[in-house]
Amino acid sequence: MPVQGWVSLGLAAAIATVAAILRLQRRRRAQLTFPTPASTTPQPAPVPPSLARVEGIGRRHLNRTGADYQPSGPAVPAPIGHGAGGAEISLFDLPGAGLALHGAGAVPAARAVLAATLATGAADTVDARPVVATTGDLLARLLPEGAPAIGLDPGGTTYDGERLIVLADTAAAVTHAEEEMISRRRLLNTLAADTIADLNARTDHAETQPPYVLLIEATDRHAGRLRAVATHRAALDLHPVIIGALNGLPTVEVDSDGAVTSQEPNPVRQLSTIGAADLAGVLGMLTDALARPEAGTDIDDPPAEPALASTEPGEPVPVQPRDGSALVQLRVLGPVTVTSDTGPIATGMRSGSYTALALLAAHPAGRTLDQLAAALHPDTDKDIAVKRVRTDITTTRRVLRAATGHDEPMFIVYDQTTGRYRLDPETVAVDLWQMLTAIDTANTADDDTAALAALRQAADLYGGDFADGHDRTWVVDYATAYRHQTLTVYARIAEVLEPDHPDQAVAALETAVELDPVNEELYQRIMRIHGRQHRPDAVRRTLRRLEERLADLGDAEPSQATRRVAERQLRPAAPTSRARP
Repeated sequence: MPVQGWVSLGLAAAIATVAAILRLQRRRRAQLTFPTPASTTPQPAPVPPSLARVEGIGRRHLNRTGADYQPSGPAVPAPIGHGAGGAEISLFDLPGAGLALHGAGAVPAARAVLAATLATGAADTVDARPVVATTGDLLARLLPEGAPAIGLDPGGTTYDGERLIVLADTAAAVTHAEEEMISRRRLLNTLAADTIADLNARTDHAETQPPYVLLIEATDRHAGRLRAVATHRAALDLHPVIIGALNGLPTVEVDSDGAVTSQEPNPVRQLSTIGAADLAGVLGMLTDALARPEAGTDIDDPPAEPALASTEPGEPVPVQPRDGSALVQLRVLGPVTVTSDTGPIATGMRSGSYTALALLAAHPAGRTLDQLAAALHPDTDKDIAVKRVRTDITTTRRVLRAATGHDEPMFIVYDQTTGRYRLDPETVAVDLWQMLTAIDTANTADDDTAALAALRQAADLYGGDFADGHDRTWVVDYATAYRHQTLTVYARIAEVLEPDHPDQAVAALETAVELDPVNEELYQRIMRIHGRQHRPDAVRRTLRRLEERLADLGDAEPSQATRRVAERQLRPAAPTSRARP
């Protein structure tokens, strides 16, 4: 993979899971502002460019498509590499007393071990997520030179709660591991359990213990203490990982590409290896993705400063009314389909043709062959990918001509000036363009009646997530943008309807919640209407539903702002004073 090293499918899947959670957290925090943006521009990707391809491979490994409302991680926790036959190997399942890494690939492998361990359990509850203890000097060695230790708390000692514990030096780190060993042994004795695994399998206590990883550099001075900790590895779920050879711990020689050799039997054949920038990218993603208490944004509070519009210029969208004049109707909101006056067009279409049509719909100004090839076939040799794109375009033209009975239209036209292929808006009607046209009409309407009609048309045109069912990572970020535009449409519909039809306003917002069950502002808006209608039970039900939906995001909870909105709606209305007769 095109990172600085080699990444196993398990680690790629773990990174993809973190990216999915990060996208959901962004959707949760997204605000619904007016006028509604009418643009084909996608949401910014949450993954650093160097990890984008890794994420894409991880998504496909997990068979993940669509919105990823409930992301699930890889089957193997802390996936650090491959064994015989390509089987994924977990750090926690290694035999022996721990793992010592030696050789040119030791440090890159240690980075991957840290990334895999911290990414494990990102979608689980806090008590199931592994903990890593390391030193400040080693963390600085693993990260880019001069880079801040991303994710550390203001005191510079812990990362994301207590998941990455940074100690002053190796002696302090070993002492911390010894204290953890003693604490866990006492806990087992108190609760009459033999191992941490046995303890965690029980349901009669609240003392679940996560895996604990000690990541330090080899030192002869503390070798005896380290071996004592390592003796309890299996029983106490303590996992020493040492950079450098250390007597008493299984040592593997790691080449620069992650290939492993060992004098002792070892199931690992190749370890994942990543660069410093890639590790920093993973830590940054985890910092933003994992659940923590949040202030949030209160819908009733005036903004501290005007929201800044995106500086990224959007491509002009062809104005397309729904008059049925085009020869072909392309739907990309939902599963990609193509129809003509005689019905659906499917016979003869290649699978790549549908993805190409979706990408061109998202780029009305067109894409070059190289851009199409990179997006549609990222794992394929460039020349082969370009040939496939040409075949997809040629096939699409031939099938559409046959289906419509018109031999002259190109449907996908080539602009020699720009070197781009684009959809012909005269012959291809696109539901996305029609939706954005309706949104723009609503934004510029002179009165609420006209705006409401255009907003309803835009809502009707949204048939689901963009290119639903396609597994390319870029599809998700386009889908997020268009879904958010639709949420804003429904929120504006509710604002127009509420004065005279509050129940219809709630119904519009409930429809939006079905499209995005984690957006907090939608719930705030629903609770506010119920509060104005003096429905405290409905307010409580709405808050509970949000709590249940967010619990799937690694134990996330409603923000303080959302709880304040609920509290205001539940306060008894002040009695009105009456004049005495």
